[in-house]
Amino acid sequence: MKFTSISPANIDELCIAFESCLSRHDIAFKYVDMREDNGIISFIFCNDPKEARSVELEGSRFIGLETDYIAKEILEPILPRLKEYAKNNNHRFE
Repeated sequence: MKFTSISPANIDELCIAFESCLSRHDIAFKYVDMREDNGIISFIFCNDPKEARSVELEGSRFIGLETDYIAKEILEPILPRLKEYAKNNNHRFE
């Protein structure tokens, strides 16, 4: 899906694309969410809410791009750290 505006529907689709990207690399978190505040989009992920992490991006920079492409461009450079974080924090939030 193309990210056409900073709207709830587009943010939901972008979150799904981020989750799919993680899933394709065997990375899973018990909690994921995506929120927007003043044009900044935060992808929040964790296994324990007390140790939540996020990746932030300026939403307007991605208008017109495919959601899968955005997820790949943002997440692939940090996949090793995400995988390690998911692995080391899987024992929490049970």
